Amino acid sequence: MLRNRWIVFALILLILFLQSGCGKKNVNTPAQNPTNAGEGPKQTVESSPPEPPASPKAVNPLTGLADMDVKYINQRPLAVMVENEYHARPQSGLDKASVVYEILAEGGITRFLALFLGEDIDEIGPIRSARPYFIDYAMEYNSIYIHYGASPQGYSDLKELKINDIDGIYDGVTFWRDSSRKEPHNAYSSTEKMLRTSEKRGYLKPVDLKVWDFTEQDAQPQGEALEKFKLTYFNNYSVSYTYDAAKKAYERYINGKPHTDRKTGEPIFVKNIIIQYVNARVIDKVGRLEMKTTGSGKAYYISDGFCEEIKWKKDSRSSRTVYTLTDGTELKINPGNTWIQVMPQWGKFEKGEEQ
Repeated sequence: MLRNRWIVFALILLILFLQSGCGKKNVNTPAQNPTNAGEGPKQTVESSPPEPPASPKAVNPLTGLADMDVKYINQRPLAVMVENEYHARPQSGLDKASVVYEILAEGGITRFLALFLGEDIDEIGPIRSARPYFIDYAMEYNSIYIHYGASPQGYSDLKELKINDIDGIYDGVTFWRDSSRKEPHNAYSSTEKMLRTSEKRGYLKPVDLKVWDFTEQDAQPQGEALEKFKLTYFNNYSVSYTYDAAKKAYERYINGKPHTDRKTGEPIFVKNIIIQYVNARVIDKVGRLEMKTTGSGKAYYISDGFCEEIKWKKDSRSSRTVYTLTDGTELKINPGNTWIQVMPQWGKFEKGEEQ
């Protein structure tokens, strides 16, 4: 009887021992999650905000390039008189102009009429006085004419032709003087100021500009190759251009030195160049000139390393100058900026000349 009790007691101890061992094994061995096996700590990936959509662009009617903000559609261009006397160089903003006319003023020095459309430019100048023949070209674009003073005939024409203009002589808001330069070579403005004044005066009426015909893609003029050339306006003043094949544009020089922008220091490059010959004569003791902008005459079109002889015709002071090929077909120019070198009949055009 006693023996049976010991056997029962031994069996109870064995059962307790086995239960205790199994429990420890379950505690010390964590269950494996097969889905996390071999994975490191999770990383949180931050998503970047979506980029804002690009602003829609329109074709600039002065350059043929589809790079103009749509807010400028049907806006009148700004035609600004920019000085080119020695103390006015380097100028500001000419590199951003859509079209530039360079024409002789008195003293054997040229002056620029720079047309701006489609860009916000914070400094343009130095701005100088009006001359009658510059007004003729400004009218072709239905532009707002910006100047600082005028010749007697210039003031007469502005009034008679009812030109929408802004004159620095009578406007102390649109213009400022740069103290680092001496008067009269230090009058400047910006497109923002010009447009604000134009709006106040009711000048910003919408226009539908048709000035140039553009090629659909770059096309070389049907003439001779021309990588370098020189234009002599007067004995002491010349302009030259050298073709840069990488940029597909001509670098501009004045009296052998690179023509640069005052703010950036970068050289000015031009896509299209038109050389236009007109008859000129001195009309007073000061040396002021009369330029016959109407009628017809000889011209040259230069772009993409080639030059072609063309013709020009302008029926009235306000009408558009039409450039044609020798067969009478209207000229199509390459998209890009255009400089029109209006030369007197005595001016020299030398091909292949160094700066």
